[in-house]
Order: sequence, then C-alpha cells, then structure tokens
Amino acid sequence: MATGVLEERRRALEEAFFQKFNEKLRANLRAEREHDERREKLGQASGIGDPAVLESLLRLGIEAETLAALAIVPLVVVAWADGKLDRDERDAVLEAARGAGVGEDSVAYALLEGWLAYRPGGELFDAWLGYAETISETVGPEEREALKRNFSDRARQVAEASGGFLGLTSKVSSQEKEILARIESAF
Repeated sequence: MATGVLEERRRALEEAFFQKFNEKLRANLRAEREHDERREKLGQASGIGDPAVLESLLRLGIEAETLAALAIVPLVVVAWADGKLDRDERDAVLEAARGAGVGEDSVAYALLEGWLAYRPGGELFDAWLGYAETISETVGPEEREALKRNFSDRARQVAEASGGFLGLTSKVSSQEKEILARIESAF
C-alpha cells in the first residue's frame, strides 16, 4: 500500500515539475518569437539589414514605433555635448523633433523627453552612428550627401542655440564641434 502511495506522489511531483518546465519553455519561446518580430519590424521600418545594428537599437529601446526619435539622436548628443542641457538647446531639439514629424503624443516623443531629462550614455550615439553608416551604404551618393547635410545642419542649429559670449566667441563649443565632425563622418 505504501509503495502505491509513494508511486502516486512521485508521479505527481514529476508531472508538476514537467508542467512548470514546459511552461517556462513556452514562455521563453514566446519571448524569443516576440523579440524576432520586433527586430524584423525595426529592420523593415529602418531599411537596416545588419542584425548587430538592429540588436543594438533594440537594446536601447529603439523599435519601429520609436524610429522617428532615432533621427533626433544627433541633436540630443550635440545638446548634451558640454555635459549640460540649457533651455535654448532643449527648445531647439524639440522644435527639430516636431519638424521631423515626432508628435507630442507619440512613443518617440516620450523617448525623446527621457533623453532630454537625463543625459543618454555614449551607446546611444554609437548605435546612431551604426544606423547612419548602414543607411549610407544603401543609398546613392546624392542621397548620402542630402542625409549628411540634413543631419549636420539640424545638429549645427542646436549647437548654435546657445553659447558664445556677447557675440565675441563662437557659439559652438569644442565638444559640439567634435560631435558635429563625427556626425558628418558617419556619411
């Protein structure tokens, strides 16, 4: 009799273990599938085919829905170049974002506000540089030059939004000039 009870309990424990194990496997597979779908959507929206660049963007919270914010990354980096963000720089970035079609009620705008509230790490700019280089490889020379000019001009506007002293010194700091040069070299 005791052997029958022990056998039943063993089987019950085995079934409970395998049920939890199977649930965990299903959850892992579902998460992996969702991640693959997010990467595929981002690739389609961005035109990027390089899995490493896509993974880097996903790790930073950039998805198909927030891709518009990616166009603003160089402006945010320029605004924070000297370690602080003043009101004029913030306003210039937000104006550029609206001009790029980033609506105030969008996920991209919320992401942008986070970047303006807290200085993003260097990995954000590195991801953008990878994005820009990948896009550059997929377009012709005229489109590449237009992209370079567009990003450089908008970033320069942010850099010139504040700074300088009574018009006697350059409004663009040495840190901002360095970021501007990196933006141009990405194309």
